[in-house]
Amino acid sequence: MLAVGLHLGIVIVGLFAVDFSDSAPQTPKRSPIVNATVVDISQTIIGKREAEEKATIKRQAVVAEKKKKEAEQKRKNDAKQKALDEKKKKIAQAKQVEIKAAEALKKSNESKRLAEQKRVEKETEQKRIAQEADKKRRTEEANEKERQRKELVRKAEVERLAEEERKRQEETVRLAEQQKREDEAAQAAAEEAQQRAAEEAQMVQSISSLINNRVTAVWNRPPSARNGMKTQLRIYFLPNGEVMNAQVTSSSGDALFDQRAVDAVYKVKKIEELADVDSYIFERNFRQVDLIFNPQDLRN
Repeated sequence: MLAVGLHLGIVIVGLFAVDFSDSAPQTPKRSPIVNATVVDISQTIIGKREAEEKATIKRQAVVAEKKKKEAEQKRKNDAKQKALDEKKKKIAQAKQVEIKAAEALKKSNESKRLAEQKRVEKETEQKRIAQEADKKRRTEEANEKERQRKELVRKAEVERLAEEERKRQEETVRLAEQQKREDEAAQAAAEEAQQRAAEEAQMVQSISSLINNRVTAVWNRPPSARNGMKTQLRIYFLPNGEVMNAQVTSSSGDALFDQRAVDAVYKVKKIEELADVDSYIFERNFRQVDLIFNPQDLRN
């Protein structure tokens, strides 16, 4: 730097000391004493050297200036780059902060969502447990009611069956007693009927003999009557015992014998004993009487 400065000072001094103008030299006001020839110093070795030094210094100055500008530009670019990097860094930091904030917010929201989800799940689980407990309670109550209902039904059925058994036994006893009474009544009725039948048969036989005797008593024997002859008559009586009608149902073979038998019935006219006979017995036995008329005192 010192050498450069020294050469630069020499060049400057030379510039001021030497007139490098190409214009013609002014004519002096007074005549020159001697004729002189102007020598171009730049064409001399020293001049050329100085010119080279100047050029070198100039080039160096230009280079220095260029370097200075480049350095300045580099400084400015570095500053800009630094500012840009700083800005980018701040932006990146801000973005990072924003990302972190977003992530934090997301985490917070996720935490809140999870907390809310857990709360909802917990409430849902609690509701489910409560519903299951309530369902179980209602089921148990329903089962208990059903058990009680079935127990009541069973008791009612037992009571009904017991009542039916009691009624059945009572009915059995009643039917046995009724059967006994009916048997006793039937036996008494049978005995009474048997007795009445015997009495009725005896009465029928007695009255039939009475009718036969009375008819025989008024019978007019025909000359043609012979032993063994008999005719069957059907006699219709009124409830007072009067003879209403008489007819032959089986002939003896002798018309006169048959007619004399019918005439004898009409001669009897009335059997008073029939008026005292019970109407039932009368209707059964004496409303119409079949009489076999065969006198025993006929000739051979």
